Amino acid sequence: MAHMGSQVYDAIADDYRESKWLLFRHYIERYTLSALLGDLHGRTVLDMACGEGVYARQFRRAGAAGVTGVDISPAMVELAEAQEREDPIGCRYVCADAGAFRPAAPFDVVTAIYLLNYARTAEQATRFCRACFHALRPGGLLVGFNDNVRNPPGPEDASLAKYGLQRTCARHPPREGDAIRYRITNHDERTFEFDNYYLQPTTYETAMRDAGFEDFRWVDAMLDPAERDDPFWADFMAQAPLTAFCATKPESR
Repeated sequence: MAHMGSQVYDAIADDYRESKWLLFRHYIERYTLSALLGDLHGRTVLDMACGEGVYARQFRRAGAAGVTGVDISPAMVELAEAQEREDPIGCRYVCADAGAFRPAAPFDVVTAIYLLNYARTAEQATRFCRACFHALRPGGLLVGFNDNVRNPPGPEDASLAKYGLQRTCARHPPREGDAIRYRITNHDERTFEFDNYYLQPTTYETAMRDAGFEDFRWVDAMLDPAERDDPFWADFMAQAPLTAFCATKPESR
């Protein structure tokens, strides 16, 4: 993420934290991540682009032996550290560019939740992927969430407004590096906006392969089974603005 990303997120840190209470965060995003991560008991986790630490805390409460969060935004890291001071559970936070972060020891699991969609070029995507790769022990697991580049924003995205999430792009289909504007509306009706960037799915796949991952795969966002009979979710699941992914670091690397 460029330095400008830090300034943007410093300005919206409080609103971004509140957006974690939107329903899609819980019933789709969190459910999908939990399904891919599996049992975290005894495993060390590095949360790249950790924001205000909501997932870092969840990983720790799910049994992770140690959790470190990294984010480029000082305001986001301060929110995370304030929560840790208020309710100490053993999370550690570092204010740093995720793409340049090199931990002192490798982790069992690395998460990249809305990290890769800040890459505007193939080179930047590869830089993020390499940082994740180098932070993992051999056999370690990478799990992430991302703008769904397999389903870029179009006119039908208007149906997503009821979930508190809207995406727009100046071109359809977008081209490499085009900005995708996210507009989030929280439960209190306050809105905030930020940009992600579009890269073709194959650009991500090549970046992962160049970083050293051999089994990268996209994983469709999943809806919590408790909600599957509720027609409210039909448009979200049909349009799928978000996607998950996962990969493992080869044992021999």
